[in-house]
Amino acid sequence: MNNNIIQKYLQGKASNKEKEQLFNWLDESASNKEEYIEIKKIWALTSREKNVEGKTWSDIKPSESKPAKTKTLQHWLARAAIFLLLISCGAIGSHFFSKTMENESPVYSQMCTIISPAGQITNVKLPDGTLVMLNSGTKIQYSNDFTYGNRELYLEGEAFFDVQKDVEHPFIVNSEFLGVKVYGTSFNIQAYPEDRAFTATLIEGSIGLLNTSGDEVTKLVPGEKAYFAESETRIDIRYVDTEMYTSWKEGLVTYRNERLEDIAKQIERWYNVEIIIQKEGLGDERYFGTILKNKPIDQILEVLKLTTSLEYEIIPRANEPSLIYWK
Repeated sequence: MNNNIIQKYLQGKASNKEKEQLFNWLDESASNKEEYIEIKKIWALTSREKNVEGKTWSDIKPSESKPAKTKTLQHWLARAAIFLLLISCGAIGSHFFSKTMENESPVYSQMCTIISPAGQITNVKLPDGTLVMLNSGTKIQYSNDFTYGNRELYLEGEAFFDVQKDVEHPFIVNSEFLGVKVYGTSFNIQAYPEDRAFTATLIEGSIGLLNTSGDEVTKLVPGEKAYFAESETRIDIRYVDTEMYTSWKEGLVTYRNERLEDIAKQIERWYNVEIIIQKEGLGDERYFGTILKNKPIDQILEVLKLTTSLEYEIIPRANEPSLIYWK
């Protein structure tokens, strides 16, 4: 592909014939699409130097900027290589394009979905370099134009985020009840839909909590945990031992005065089992202690038995989650 055509297309100056040539080239192979993504990213970064404050490159009229000599792609690549090192860019994700019948312009595929199956922990590196650890039974979704200033995703479940810093493009996590806005930090979010609640624990940096309209309602500082339940009218914020809310990453879960009914829900996610509490009042009993998630489920239940009145029976089922009665 002629690099001049790519440059003209990125500048909005390509003719219909040149656009068609570019789109056909993109459709030929995945490597062509990846090459185009790299060039477009570099072009976007180097063109920022010419931006007028508060406007994008495409908003600037010729009269507002001084004439500049046309630069070769090789010159742009050399400058961008230094620029990329300075801002510590993360890995660039590959995005795939298709042509629309209406305007023959490339569009991004709709969404990328990543699911951590029950009983597993999944590590993910997002296209911007952000590291995410998904707890079992967790799903995240994000648009395939994620790297282009749109660092926004939707979470169902629990995940630990170590966000790649990018001051110009805040990182946003949405859930059913609340969202989080951050510029570069590490934090844990728990937002399983069946719990009808949201918990955010800040480890490092600063995050803002967003309501469902996207408005920031409060901020957290390191060591704070925010909790909101569907049945409540306010967000509860307090200082906590953050390791209690992040130790699951190392296979440890620490409980302090936790109801057995709530622990049962977590065990169901970890081991893909179904628990039925038969004994009246058992679900309201409290447990203090630490559980090793990587142990077999019968060992976990034996640990719970040490300080509670729990008795259990495990019934394996073919093609279905094992059934466990808490007696």
